[in-house]
Amino acid sequence: CHHVTGECSCPPGWTGHDCKHPCSSGRWGQGCANSCACAGGDGGCDPATGTCSCQPGFTGQHCQ
Repeated sequence: CHHVTGECSCPPGWTGHDCKHPCSSGRWGQGCANSCACAGGDGGCDPATGTCSCQPGFTGQHCQ
């Protein structure tokens, strides 16, 4: 927490007043500021790293 404001500084992939909520679907990173760049069936991505989670039948860095 910030020593003056008391505001939580959440690790990548987490958000909310107490950092207990993962980023919503399609978002990732510090402050959930990044959009997932995954294609091919939209398996989504890891909320901390942005690594795509491919649906069956899709492969590649972006499930293309």
